[in-house]
Amino acid sequence: MAKILFAPVHVAGHFFPTIPVAHALKKRGHEVIYISEINMKDYVEGEGFPHYRIGPGVWAANLPEKYPQVLKLKGNSRIHFILKEIYLGLSPYYIKDSLPILKREKPDLMLFDCFSFPGRILAEMTNTPWVTTAMFLGLLPSREMPPYSFGWPPPKNLLQELIYGFFWQGLAVYVSRYDRIINRMRKDFGLPPTPRAFLDSAVSPYLYLAFTSFGFEYYQKNLLPQIHLVGPSLWSRPRNYQPPDWLTKFPEKRPAIYITIGTVESVYERGFFRLAIEAFREMPDVQGVMTVCYPGKDINGMGIPPNLRIEQYVPNSEIIPKVDLVVHHAGFNTTMDCLVHSKPAVAIPMEGDQHENGRRVQVFGVGYRVPYRSLTPEKLRQAIRKALKDESLKANVAKLSQQINKLNGPETSADLIEKFLKTGKPVYRSDGDGK
Repeated sequence: MAKILFAPVHVAGHFFPTIPVAHALKKRGHEVIYISEINMKDYVEGEGFPHYRIGPGVWAANLPEKYPQVLKLKGNSRIHFILKEIYLGLSPYYIKDSLPILKREKPDLMLFDCFSFPGRILAEMTNTPWVTTAMFLGLLPSREMPPYSFGWPPPKNLLQELIYGFFWQGLAVYVSRYDRIINRMRKDFGLPPTPRAFLDSAVSPYLYLAFTSFGFEYYQKNLLPQIHLVGPSLWSRPRNYQPPDWLTKFPEKRPAIYITIGTVESVYERGFFRLAIEAFREMPDVQGVMTVCYPGKDINGMGIPPNLRIEQYVPNSEIIPKVDLVVHHAGFNTTMDCLVHSKPAVAIPMEGDQHENGRRVQVFGVGYRVPYRSLTPEKLRQAIRKALKDESLKANVAKLSQQINKLNGPETSADLIEKFLKTGKPVYRSDGDGK
């Protein structure tokens, strides 16, 4: 049996999908250990896995305290700051903290996600084979794929493909600033530079596990053969979580709606909560639950209407099956939870990959995509009313849900990982293409 070291980015959307995979491998007799910032320690140890702390103690919840300027930034400016100062700027700390652990534990395999920039450097320094995990395929350049973070629809003809290819080239030039940072880091740790260091940083040549399905992805004729769309790998309910009384009785009336913008956006976009509260104030016939992740005076002073319940946290797996509609930020895990539980959505993407997920919600007809920049309480109310009445959304999401629930992301991932461990060779798809 093998020892496998998991090192996903310490953000819920990146981290939590790895937990079911870790359980699948543990059940087969493999030893699994985690390394991450301390904010994930209780989750990991609560699931029965050893956890080693690395890093200087920075994560989404305390980012405004450590870097107050982040709250003044919006959109791409905020993404650039976080990439440069946090994801890349703190990578040397993670590498230096991780090296003694890897040398002591001597893992047979490393598993890290597509935004784990220290991962490849650590794997090369310790000569450890590695596997990539990813939410979706949006960071893989292809003229058949809309450029990342624009939220554009898939190309319909050759001209659009050529335009998208041009924009991908432009994006490669834009992120070359990150290439230089990564290659300086590689030099500092005794490694040679690599081309397209940012876009290809965590693309394993051996095995790449994407927690989605071809039913919710755009066709790519030249998809890399080691990329496998294994299906959802969802985790949102800690073992020690006990549903409160109100949740066991919910909903007391229909329609019922769940509202969430995830752990990260709940730090940056607190103004959304006021907007949602105002929208519900004019919908007394609708019962809602909204999670805000972090308590604050901004929430307590908003005059919450009686038909809307405010909670700090409710596991997606506990609340989504109970509602008729989910209003969310198009975070990947929430999007997948809606599909698995066959719930239509009003997706309000705010930044990054959310724009890609929100567009897929619209393209595949499983919900409405509403621009956040121009969102008002009235527009949100209109979208909610329209989605609740749209029978086509329910039919489309039911069909896609049936397809996705035939997949088993954690077990398929474990199968592929074991195949790689056995052969030591890249694990290619049998279909040979991106269908």
